[in-house]
Amino acid sequence: MITLTHPVEDQTVRNRAFNCRMRNRRYEEVFYAFSALSPIITQANVTDRREWFAAIGEKMSVCETSLAACLEYAQASVFFGKIEKIGRYSTENPRGILQEELLLVYFLSELQSTTRYLISRIETDKELQNIDSEMETKKSGAYVSGFISNMHKNLNALNLATEKEFRDLHTHIKARFEIGNELFGTLQEVQHFY
Repeated sequence: MITLTHPVEDQTVRNRAFNCRMRNRRYEEVFYAFSALSPIITQANVTDRREWFAAIGEKMSVCETSLAACLEYAQASVFFGKIEKIGRYSTENPRGILQEELLLVYFLSELQSTTRYLISRIETDKELQNIDSEMETKKSGAYVSGFISNMHKNLNALNLATEKEFRDLHTHIKARFEIGNELFGTLQEVQHFY
């Protein structure tokens, strides 16, 4: 049987302090990973869509990994019975849980779902690019028909729409990060003991 040398409340606070420190480090990694995505998405006149989507997919995978770790630490610092043991932040309880911490968890959850959506769209687009390549070879081969030409034209229109959608989502994520950074700044100011 394990005997704790400190009361359970002290163990919970120490565990929470570790999770908050790790959350802070991981949040910065997430922010820098998404910032590294910006030059790729904002490229004008994309010539090779396959390379463009592959580069975005590579950066998004890094973002997803960092984001999953950050979300895990953020949840561990707030949930799992900590509100009952530690309580909410107040002048009497400066180590309590802030409302901003809860908002940060929900922000990270939303960001994770957006990231997964983008990765899924990239995978779908790879398949569409493969179909487009197959149709291009058939179009230039002996099987020239109006049906294949129309399908090829529709896939090109879809590719252009996907580029626009990715850029719009990138703008949305940047706006979300402005809010997230304000939350994060507040947390770092108040939780200076971490």
